[in-house]
Amino acid sequence: QVDSNEAIDWAYEMLELGNETPALLMLAAFDKPTNSFEVLPYLTDALNELGLESKTGEPAILSYAGYFVKKISKGENIKSLLTELYNFCKEQNYESSIYDFYLLYWAWADIEYDNTYPNHYWPEANKENIRDIVISEAKNWIAKNEENYLQQDV
Repeated sequence: QVDSNEAIDWAYEMLELGNETPALLMLAAFDKPTNSFEVLPYLTDALNELGLESKTGEPAILSYAGYFVKKISKGENIKSLLTELYNFCKEQNYESSIYDFYLLYWAWADIEYDNTYPNHYWPEANKENIRDIVISEAKNWIAKNEENYLQQDV
């Protein structure tokens, strides 16, 4: 499934990285929110122009999740990106390869609600270390999925 708004964000990022193709320029020119039916042909063309293949199944899940996990591992927008992974995990029927991020999301939510009780979702997590735990788990995920994840890294 394609989120057309994320495709537009991706096009911006690709342009910022110096990848300029006609389809990327068109894709980046769309105003959000947009309709996926309008965006999909340009996304397909942009992928072709860049020599990238559209993925499905497990490679698609690793590729999509890897985008967010990589940013988390660098300490970028940790909580909001963790929320993205949480939502993605639910959309993917609690996919096991990203389920730890689902648990970490709930661990963080419990800590914010009440930090006085032991955390069911991530027992060693607390207010002082949850951020570091999420970053560490992101780095561990990348190392574990390096072979598949790096194949999609652009």
